[in-house]
Amino acid sequence: MLIRRAGLAVGVTLLAVLGSPAVAASAPPVECARKDPLTGVCLIVAATTGSDDGVGADGDVVPVSTGSGGTAETAPPDPCTYGPATPQPPESHPVWQGRTAADGSVYLQVCPRPDGYGSGYRTDLVFVASGTDPPAGPAIDPRVLAEQAISAMELSAPQIRMAPPPGSTSGLVGLPVWMWTERTGATVGPVEQSASAGGLTVTAVGRLSRIVWDMGDGTTVSCGAGTPYPPGAEGESPDCGHVYAQASSRHVPGGAWPVTATSTWTITWSGGGLSGTETLELSATADLVVGELHVLNQDGGSR
Repeated sequence: MLIRRAGLAVGVTLLAVLGSPAVAASAPPVECARKDPLTGVCLIVAATTGSDDGVGADGDVVPVSTGSGGTAETAPPDPCTYGPATPQPPESHPVWQGRTAADGSVYLQVCPRPDGYGSGYRTDLVFVASGTDPPAGPAIDPRVLAEQAISAMELSAPQIRMAPPPGSTSGLVGLPVWMWTERTGATVGPVEQSASAGGLTVTAVGRLSRIVWDMGDGTTVSCGAGTPYPPGAEGESPDCGHVYAQASSRHVPGGAWPVTATSTWTITWSGGGLSGTETLELSATADLVVGELHVLNQDGGSR
Protein backbone atom coordinates (compact mmCIF):
# COMPACT_ATOMS: atom_id res chain seq x y z
CA MET A 1 0.00 0.00 0.00
CA LEU A 2 2.92 2.33 0.69
CA ILE A 3 4.30 1.89 -2.80
CA ARG A 4 1.00 2.87 -4.32
CA ARG A 5 1.97 6.47 -4.94
CA ALA A 6 5.32 5.59 -6.55
CA GLY A 7 3.67 2.93 -8.73
CA LEU A 8 0.92 5.36 -9.68
CA ALA A 9 3.44 7.87 -11.01
CA VAL A 10 4.99 5.21 -13.26
CA GLY A 11 1.59 4.02 -14.44
CA VAL A 12 0.47 7.52 -15.35
CA THR A 13 3.62 8.18 -17.35
CA LEU A 14 3.14 4.94 -19.23
CA LEU A 15 -0.41 5.79 -20.21
CA ALA A 16 0.48 9.33 -21.19
CA VAL A 17 3.11 8.07 -23.65
CA LEU A 18 0.85 5.45 -25.14
CA GLY A 19 -1.97 7.93 -25.53
CA SER A 20 0.00 10.84 -26.96
CA PRO A 21 -0.94 12.04 -30.48
CA ALA A 22 2.53 11.26 -31.88
CA VAL A 23 2.23 7.60 -30.97
CA ALA A 24 -1.50 7.11 -31.38
CA ALA A 25 -1.24 7.31 -35.17
CA SER A 26 1.01 4.25 -35.38
CA ALA A 27 0.15 2.35 -32.19
CA PRO A 28 -3.12 0.59 -31.33
CA PRO A 29 -5.36 2.14 -28.66
CA VAL A 30 -4.57 1.37 -25.06
CA GLU A 31 -6.47 -1.68 -23.90
CA CYS A 32 -7.07 -2.62 -20.30
CA ALA A 33 -5.58 -6.04 -19.58
CA ARG A 34 -7.16 -6.32 -16.14
CA LYS A 35 -10.11 -4.61 -14.50
CA ASP A 36 -11.46 -4.55 -10.96
CA PRO A 37 -14.53 -6.84 -11.19
CA LEU A 38 -16.49 -4.64 -8.76
CA THR A 39 -15.67 -1.13 -9.93
CA GLY A 40 -14.55 -1.60 -13.52
CA VAL A 41 -11.41 0.43 -12.77
CA CYS A 42 -8.41 -0.57 -14.89
CA LEU A 43 -5.61 -2.14 -12.83
CA ILE A 44 -2.14 -1.14 -14.01
CA VAL A 45 0.83 -3.12 -12.69
CA ALA A 46 3.76 -0.70 -12.44
CA ALA A 47 7.28 -1.88 -11.68
CA THR A 48 9.41 -0.02 -9.16
CA THR A 49 13.15 0.08 -8.58
CA GLY A 50 14.43 -3.13 -7.10
CA SER A 51 11.51 -5.21 -8.35
CA ASP A 52 12.10 -7.88 -10.96
CA ASP A 53 8.59 -9.23 -11.26
CA GLY A 54 6.72 -6.21 -12.57
CA VAL A 55 4.97 -5.62 -9.23
CA GLY A 56 5.63 -3.01 -6.56
CA ALA A 57 7.85 -3.99 -3.65
CA ASP A 58 4.83 -4.53 -1.41
CA GLY A 59 2.87 -6.44 -4.05
CA ASP A 60 0.27 -3.68 -4.48
CA VAL A 61 -1.69 -3.32 -7.71
CA VAL A 62 -2.36 0.32 -8.50
CA PRO A 63 -5.90 1.20 -9.71
CA VAL A 64 -5.95 3.83 -12.48
CA SER A 65 -9.02 4.88 -14.44
CA THR A 66 -8.53 5.40 -18.19
CA GLY A 67 -10.66 7.61 -20.38
CA SER A 68 -10.88 8.03 -24.14
CA GLY A 69 -7.56 8.08 -25.96
CA GLY A 70 -5.82 6.34 -23.06
CA THR A 71 -5.58 9.42 -20.84
CA ALA A 72 -5.05 8.42 -17.20
CA GLU A 73 -7.08 9.89 -14.37
CA THR A 74 -4.92 10.08 -11.26
CA ALA A 75 -6.27 8.80 -7.96
CA PRO A 76 -7.31 11.35 -5.31
CA PRO A 77 -4.72 12.39 -2.70
CA ASP A 78 -4.09 9.86 0.03
CA PRO A 79 -6.08 11.06 3.11
CA CYS A 80 -4.12 8.79 5.46
CA THR A 81 -1.15 9.50 7.69
CA TYR A 82 1.65 7.10 8.56
CA GLY A 83 4.01 6.50 11.46
CA PRO A 84 6.32 3.63 12.47
CA ALA A 85 4.51 0.96 14.50
CA THR A 86 5.92 0.85 18.01
CA PRO A 87 6.66 -1.87 18.86
CA GLN A 88 7.02 -3.64 15.54
CA PRO A 89 4.70 -6.65 15.26
CA PRO A 90 6.29 -10.13 15.39
CA GLU A 91 7.42 -11.57 12.09
CA SER A 92 4.60 -14.11 12.38
CA HIS A 93 2.10 -11.29 11.82
CA PRO A 94 0.37 -11.47 8.40
CA VAL A 95 1.47 -7.92 7.53
CA TRP A 96 5.03 -9.18 6.94
CA GLN A 97 3.95 -11.70 4.27
CA GLY A 98 7.16 -13.68 4.77
CA ARG A 99 9.39 -10.60 4.79
CA THR A 100 11.71 -9.64 7.64
CA ALA A 101 13.04 -6.47 9.25
CA ALA A 102 15.89 -6.59 6.76
CA ASP A 103 13.37 -5.94 3.98
CA GLY A 104 11.64 -2.98 5.62
CA SER A 105 9.44 -2.04 8.56
CA VAL A 106 5.78 -1.90 9.52
CA TYR A 107 3.96 1.43 9.75
CA LEU A 108 0.68 2.39 11.38
CA GLN A 109 -1.71 3.78 8.79
CA VAL A 110 -4.39 6.15 10.13
CA CYS A 111 -7.27 7.05 7.81
CA PRO A 112 -10.56 8.93 8.24
CA ARG A 113 -13.53 6.57 8.44
CA PRO A 114 -15.58 6.46 5.22
CA ASP A 115 -18.92 8.23 5.18
CA GLY A 116 -21.56 6.13 6.84
CA TYR A 117 -19.14 4.37 9.17
CA GLY A 118 -19.04 6.89 12.00
CA SER A 119 -16.64 9.70 12.80
CA GLY A 120 -12.99 9.55 13.77
CA TYR A 121 -10.22 7.39 12.35
CA ARG A 122 -9.45 3.76 11.65
CA THR A 123 -5.98 2.23 11.87
CA ASP A 124 -4.21 -0.51 9.90
CA LEU A 125 -0.72 -1.95 9.72
CA VAL A 126 1.14 -1.67 6.40
CA PHE A 127 4.61 -2.76 5.25
CA VAL A 128 7.10 -0.19 3.95
CA ALA A 129 10.11 -1.49 2.02
CA SER A 130 13.59 -0.33 3.00
CA GLY A 131 14.54 2.89 1.26
CA THR A 132 10.92 3.80 0.58
CA ASP A 133 9.20 6.72 2.28
CA PRO A 134 5.55 6.36 3.28
CA PRO A 135 3.12 8.79 1.66
CA ALA A 136 2.80 12.14 3.40
CA GLY A 137 -0.88 12.54 4.19
CA PRO A 138 -2.67 15.59 5.61
CA ALA A 139 -2.24 16.58 9.21
CA ILE A 140 -4.74 15.11 11.68
CA ASP A 141 -7.12 17.64 13.23
CA PRO A 142 -6.60 17.59 17.04
CA ARG A 143 -10.25 18.59 17.47
CA VAL A 144 -11.35 15.29 15.95
CA LEU A 145 -9.17 13.41 18.43
CA ALA A 146 -10.58 15.57 21.24
CA GLU A 147 -14.09 14.46 20.27
CA GLN A 148 -12.96 10.84 20.34
CA ALA A 149 -11.38 11.25 23.78
CA ILE A 150 -14.47 12.95 25.20
CA SER A 151 -16.85 10.35 23.77
CA ALA A 152 -14.74 7.62 25.37
CA MET A 153 -15.15 9.12 28.83
CA GLU A 154 -17.41 7.16 31.16
CA LEU A 155 -19.25 10.05 32.80
CA SER A 156 -22.35 9.48 34.89
CA ALA A 157 -25.34 11.58 35.89
CA PRO A 158 -25.62 12.28 39.64
CA GLN A 159 -26.40 9.29 41.80
CA ILE A 160 -29.16 11.03 43.70
CA ARG A 161 -29.06 10.76 47.47
CA MET A 162 -31.49 12.64 49.71
CA ALA A 163 -32.56 12.80 53.33
CA PRO A 164 -35.37 12.01 53.71
CA PRO A 165 -34.71 9.46 50.94
CA PRO A 166 -36.65 9.40 47.66
CA GLY A 167 -39.68 7.12 47.72
CA SER A 168 -40.20 7.43 51.45
CA THR A 169 -43.15 9.14 53.11
CA SER A 170 -41.11 10.83 55.83
CA GLY A 171 -40.76 14.18 54.10
CA LEU A 172 -42.66 16.98 55.74
CA VAL A 173 -43.40 20.61 54.99
CA GLY A 174 -40.84 22.74 56.81
CA LEU A 175 -38.44 19.81 57.31
CA PRO A 176 -34.95 20.43 55.81
CA VAL A 177 -34.08 18.18 52.88
CA TRP A 178 -30.44 17.27 52.28
CA MET A 179 -29.25 16.53 48.73
CA TRP A 180 -25.96 15.05 47.48
CA THR A 181 -24.48 12.59 44.97
CA GLU A 182 -22.34 9.56 45.53
CA ARG A 183 -18.70 10.50 45.01
CA THR A 184 -17.16 8.35 42.31
CA GLY A 185 -14.84 9.13 39.44
CA ALA A 186 -17.78 8.84 37.05
CA THR A 187 -20.03 11.22 39.03
CA VAL A 188 -17.61 13.93 40.19
CA GLY A 189 -14.32 13.25 38.37
CA PRO A 190 -11.70 13.95 37.48
CA VAL A 191 -11.90 11.62 34.48
CA GLU A 192 -9.02 11.55 31.99
CA GLN A 193 -9.06 10.03 28.52
CA SER A 194 -6.70 10.23 25.52
CA ALA A 195 -7.00 9.54 21.81
CA SER A 196 -4.06 9.05 19.45
CA ALA A 197 -3.61 8.87 15.70
CA GLY A 198 -0.70 9.38 13.34
CA GLY A 199 1.75 10.14 16.14
CA LEU A 200 -0.55 12.81 17.61
CA THR A 201 -2.14 12.45 21.06
CA VAL A 202 -4.90 14.59 22.57
CA THR A 203 -5.78 14.31 26.26
CA ALA A 204 -9.09 15.41 27.77
CA VAL A 205 -9.90 15.83 31.47
CA GLY A 206 -13.46 16.12 32.79
CA ARG A 207 -14.42 17.57 36.17
CA LEU A 208 -17.79 18.19 37.80
CA SER A 209 -18.55 21.92 37.89
CA ARG A 210 -21.94 21.94 39.63
CA ILE A 211 -25.21 20.10 40.13
CA VAL A 212 -28.47 21.99 39.68
CA TRP A 213 -31.44 20.50 41.51
CA ASP A 214 -34.92 21.17 40.18
CA MET A 215 -37.03 20.46 43.27
CA GLY A 216 -40.34 20.23 41.40
CA ASP A 217 -42.00 23.10 43.27
CA GLY A 218 -40.55 25.82 41.05
CA THR A 219 -37.32 26.08 43.03
CA THR A 220 -33.82 25.28 41.76
CA VAL A 221 -30.78 24.80 43.97
CA SER A 222 -27.19 24.93 42.63
CA CYS A 223 -24.61 22.93 44.55
CA GLY A 224 -21.43 21.01 44.28
CA ALA A 225 -21.43 17.32 45.12
CA GLY A 226 -23.25 18.08 48.39
CA THR A 227 -22.73 16.72 51.89
CA PRO A 228 -23.99 13.25 52.85
CA TYR A 229 -26.51 13.31 55.69
CA PRO A 230 -25.02 12.06 58.98
CA PRO A 231 -27.60 10.00 60.90
CA GLY A 232 -29.16 11.97 63.69
CA ALA A 233 -28.11 15.36 62.36
CA GLU A 234 -30.48 18.27 62.88
CA GLY A 235 -30.86 21.40 60.84
CA GLU A 236 -30.21 22.18 57.20
CA SER A 237 -27.46 20.87 54.94
CA PRO A 238 -24.36 23.05 55.05
CA ASP A 239 -24.08 23.29 51.27
CA CYS A 240 -27.00 21.66 49.42
CA GLY A 241 -30.49 21.63 50.85
CA HIS A 242 -34.08 22.75 50.44
CA VAL A 243 -37.18 23.27 52.59
CA TYR A 244 -40.57 22.64 51.00
CA ALA A 245 -43.29 25.13 51.88
CA GLN A 246 -46.15 23.02 50.51
CA ALA A 247 -47.12 19.37 50.50
CA SER A 248 -46.52 17.54 47.24
CA SER A 249 -50.03 16.07 47.21
CA ARG A 250 -51.54 19.53 46.81
CA HIS A 251 -49.89 20.10 43.41
CA VAL A 252 -48.65 16.84 41.93
CA PRO A 253 -50.89 13.91 40.94
CA GLY A 254 -49.70 10.91 42.90
CA GLY A 255 -48.42 13.04 45.73
CA ALA A 256 -44.66 13.23 44.97
CA TRP A 257 -42.46 16.13 43.92
CA PRO A 258 -40.48 15.25 40.74
CA VAL A 259 -36.83 16.04 41.50
CA THR A 260 -34.25 16.38 38.72
CA ALA A 261 -30.50 16.66 39.38
CA THR A 262 -28.43 17.90 36.42
CA SER A 263 -24.65 17.78 36.60
CA THR A 264 -22.54 20.10 34.46
CA TRP A 265 -19.11 18.81 33.49
CA THR A 266 -16.26 21.03 32.34
CA ILE A 267 -13.95 19.17 29.97
CA THR A 268 -10.60 20.62 28.99
CA TRP A 269 -8.44 19.10 26.27
CA SER A 270 -5.03 19.78 24.73
CA GLY A 271 -2.72 18.27 22.15
CA GLY A 272 -1.28 18.93 18.72
CA GLY A 273 -0.67 22.58 19.57
CA LEU A 274 -4.35 23.24 20.29
CA SER A 275 -6.54 23.26 23.39
CA GLY A 276 -10.16 23.83 24.20
CA THR A 277 -12.98 23.57 26.73
CA GLU A 278 -16.30 21.76 26.37
CA THR A 279 -19.30 21.36 28.68
CA LEU A 280 -21.57 18.37 29.11
CA GLU A 281 -24.81 18.01 31.08
CA LEU A 282 -26.19 14.75 32.49
CA SER A 283 -29.46 14.39 34.42
CA ALA A 284 -31.08 11.95 36.86
CA THR A 285 -34.55 12.02 38.41
CA ALA A 286 -36.26 10.93 41.62
CA ASP A 287 -39.61 11.39 43.39
CA LEU A 288 -39.94 12.84 46.88
CA VAL A 289 -43.18 12.70 48.86
CA VAL A 290 -43.63 15.69 51.15
CA GLY A 291 -46.57 15.58 53.51
CA GLU A 292 -48.10 17.85 56.13
CA LEU A 293 -48.09 17.36 59.85
CA HIS A 294 -51.50 18.05 61.38
CA VAL A 295 -51.69 18.64 65.12
CA LEU A 296 -55.03 18.05 66.79
CA ASN A 297 -55.61 20.08 69.94
CA GLN A 298 -58.18 18.65 72.30
CA ASP A 299 -59.60 20.46 75.28
CA GLY A 300 -59.99 17.90 78.04
CA GLY A 301 -61.83 20.25 80.35
CA SER A 302 -65.58 20.32 80.86
CA ARG A 303 -68.00 23.09 81.38
